[in-house]
Amino acid sequence: VLNPDKEWYDDGEEDFLFDIKIPGGLSLLATRDADGFVPGVRELIEGGYTLPDGDMAISADEKIARGRSAVEAMAGYRAVLQEMKSCEDSSEMSSLQLQLDKYDEILDRNMSYFGYGYIDDVRELLPDVPLNFYAFRVMVILGAYFILFFVVVLLLAYRDRYRMKWLQWVAIISVPLVYLCSQAGWIVAEAGRQPWAIQDLMPVKAAVSALPVSSVQVTFFLFLALFTILLAAEIGIMLKAIKKGPDLGKEE
Repeated sequence: VLNPDKEWYDDGEEDFLFDIKIPGGLSLLATRDADGFVPGVRELIEGGYTLPDGDMAISADEKIARGRSAVEAMAGYRAVLQEMKSCEDSSEMSSLQLQLDKYDEILDRNMSYFGYGYIDDVRELLPDVPLNFYAFRVMVILGAYFILFFVVVLLLAYRDRYRMKWLQWVAIISVPLVYLCSQAGWIVAEAGRQPWAIQDLMPVKAAVSALPVSSVQVTFFLFLALFTILLAAEIGIMLKAIKKGPDLGKEE
């Protein structure tokens, strides 16, 4: 259980109120190696760890500085290109070409950190830790439960004992857990990648499309109507199947 009083990785507060550790568990999930290294909040902010390609990770502050250099170079590169389109003087064109080469060199050196140029504070680089922490555990626990439940049902079906009432109740109760597991996984995928729309290259706040509100509203209500119709149809089919009941055949 996370400590609700902890606000930053180096604020002196304990990380957890209590915890149950599985040594190598996250490493195995993330790298398929029980000894694999998974950088945490401290490493992501301070850097200093070895990347898979053998390079040393730089700090978040250094990434932001390089990102801003890349953003400024991109703006300068585009401005020079515009000038070159209207330039007719050969000597001025040579000068512009030198500027273009300079900006191109800066971009080549810092392009991998381009998205960091839009980051104002290192705290923006971290997703909502408590939300992802608990959503991930809900997803993993329910996923393990479904695998276990599948094995149990398979064994009981093999022994022709799947008609037991308790098993049917467990199966019914498990239906909403599937949706809960799916939504928890969606939270981990979407909230866990924040602040990035494209990793290291484009943060979400720089990827906002200039769409009018009316377009978003029309799309939303079209999807709402479509999925409401599909939900009503699915519920109707399920109710008919429930009323009909299972076809157990005639016992000899």
